[in-house]
Formats: sequence, C-alpha cells, structure tokens
Amino acid sequence: MKNEALNSIERTQGFIGSENCKTYYEVHTPRHPNSELTPIILLAGGPGLSCKTLTPLLNVAETRPVIAYDQIGSGKSTRSEQFTSLDIKDFIKQFNNVVTELNLSRFHILGHSWGTILGVNIALQYPENTRSLILHSGIADWKKCLEARLNFEEEYFPKELKRVLKKYNDGVKVSSDEMEEAINKYNSLFYCRAEYPKYLSEALNGKDFETNQLIWNPVKKKEMASYNICDRLNEIKCPTLIMSGKYDGISVGQAELFNTGIKNSRHVEFINSAHYSHIEQEMEFITQVKGFLKGFV
Repeated sequence: MKNEALNSIERTQGFIGSENCKTYYEVHTPRHPNSELTPIILLAGGPGLSCKTLTPLLNVAETRPVIAYDQIGSGKSTRSEQFTSLDIKDFIKQFNNVVTELNLSRFHILGHSWGTILGVNIALQYPENTRSLILHSGIADWKKCLEARLNFEEEYFPKELKRVLKKYNDGVKVSSDEMEEAINKYNSLFYCRAEYPKYLSEALNGKDFETNQLIWNPVKKKEMASYNICDRLNEIKCPTLIMSGKYDGISVGQAELFNTGIKNSRHVEFINSAHYSHIEQEMEFITQVKGFLKGFV
C-alpha cells in the first residue's frame, strides 16, 4: 500500500484480490476530509480502458472522496487472457468487491460511456446504496444509437469523410493512407476535440481490445447487440445528472433517452465537446459535477 499527497489531495492505492480477478484501485481524499461525505466512484469506458481516462475527475477529491479502479481486463487489473467470456454481472461483482473491501455502504456513481451501462445496472441493483448517478456520454439503447449515428453522419460529417465512408460501405478499396486520414479526422471531430493529454494516450495505447470484444462483439456477446435499458430507467429514483457533448459520434441520441426515462434527472450538453467532455471542456465539466454533488452529504 502506498500513500502520497498531491497538492490538497491525498491518494491511497492498492489491489483487491478475489477468486479470479485482481483489482487495482485508488482512493483520493481531501487532505482534511469530512468523514460524513459520501465518496463518488468513477467507472471508465471501454471496457478495456483504465481509469486513467478519467484523470481530471480526480480533482473532485478537493471536496469529497473519489474512488477510481481498473475494471476487469483493463489497466493494472487482471487482463483479458484470464477470461474466456465476460458479462455485465462480472463487472458488477467486481464493483461489489471494491465497495465491500473499502467498507462503503453508500456511494455516488459517475460512469463514462460503457461506464454508464455499468453504473445504471449498479444503481438498479443497489438503489438504497446509490445516492446519485452521473451519466456521461452513455448508452441506453444500442440499436437506437446505431440508427441515430446515420443521421449524425449526414448532418455533421465533412464531405471528404462522407466520401471515404461511402467507398468503404460500398466495398470499394480504401487505401491505408485514406483510411488513416479519415480515422484521424473522425477522432479529432467526434471522439475527442482536444489534443490528447498524456494520460489519455497512455490509456488508449494500453487498451485491452480482447476485453472490449468479449462485451461488444455480437458473435461473442449477443445480448449487447440488443442492449436496451430504457424500460427500466423509471426504476431509478436517485438524482441523476446526464452529461453529453454536442459532437459525440459514439453515444448519439442517448442523453435524451436517459433524460426522458429517469424522472429525477437533468441534462447538460457541452457544445464544444464530443465523447470526452471532461477533457475537452474540463473546467466546465468539473464545475458541473461539483455543483451537482454539493447538495449531497
């Protein structure tokens, strides 16, 4: 176990062992913490991406405890070679191991992208323990998301990107240079519109693609191809903050579904952001999160 002080924040890090998984975690706390304040737990996207992707949100620990951990098959936790299959239930079990080890009976949750899927399912399974929910660039209905992307592409994609995409979809050979240029253009406009900070580049370079495929490949996990939690969103009673970027090309049309389905919710859209608003508009994003949490113990 290692402790170190970073400005006004103290960090504790370590590992939690279970039957078939080792989980890396970090606890960030104000140097002079209020013991009554409920911690917020960060759930990264992917799956397969480490909690490094949410680094700016550790600044919330200036006012309350923040817990971040590497989910199954990511970062410093047990990687995909140890698993032949994965399910949402496996990720919830890991979450339960974390809160049990850290002796948490209540928590706030902030999930990003895939982390919203995990966060919503945790809130539904542990309604008495979940004090609030922050859903950032999330997915509620995967099929509707894919359908909405078509309209998004028509409205926002530049002509050159549309041209390359049409060639690809029509089965026309696309050169490696064309493909690389198109991917870079897409990422700069609709994935993250800011220069990638070092921690994001490191997380993306260290992504466990097999973990990601064990969840998102429709051949390996048919259930996710039809994932739709909309009919259960009305069961979420805790206050919920929905965050989205106007130019997010991943979670298209999903914020509206969350906002309609969860009655005690409000939606904040970041007009200069894509999928990583907490990086693209970092100060505004953290201000919104701190303001939302300010009303809670």
